[in-house]
Amino acid sequence: MPTLAGNPHVTPSALDALASGKRLRTQLTICETATSSGGRSLIEYYESHRARGVYPRRSEMPSRELMGIMPDIFLLEPVDAEGTDWRFRLVGQGLVSRLGVDPTGMCISTAYAADDATRNAGDYQDIAVKGTTRITRGSFIGIDREFLEMEIVHVPMLGADDTTRWVLGGLFVNDCASQTPVATVPAAKV
Repeated sequence: MPTLAGNPHVTPSALDALASGKRLRTQLTICETATSSGGRSLIEYYESHRARGVYPRRSEMPSRELMGIMPDIFLLEPVDAEGTDWRFRLVGQGLVSRLGVDPTGMCISTAYAADDATRNAGDYQDIAVKGTTRITRGSFIGIDREFLEMEIVHVPMLGADDTTRWVLGGLFVNDCASQTPVATVPAAKV
């Protein structure tokens, strides 16, 4: 007689998807304000620096002010002076766990589908050069994480050399939406 654990169903991870040649895709909408508590915390952190006339700095990471959301934080540095490609320099463990892959050290040109990578690079250039913030909501497509509803907040920061502009980001998942639906079984008649 087979056991329940005899042939477990294995869902491919995001890492499996990337290894097989699939690339991340996102379906996002630009938003005016952050609605997640993590997103609001990151915006407040950035605004407190901006009020002092400075940007957050790489040397300040990890930050005591962001301890509650550090697992959801990531840092992006430009690979070239034009900002046509960006590398994930730090990715919080919460994101790694939720996404099923650790993109630390990976360039967006490798991780994302070509059109998404080009669009993201343009967004990151805008954030870093113009000092703007970017708030988006949506989901990933193609890595078996479509069920995750997320808010992503990007703000400018200074890189490791305290001169080069990087991007500080946070990806905040709506925990209620990320729960896999549980099948209900009708109660037995007594």
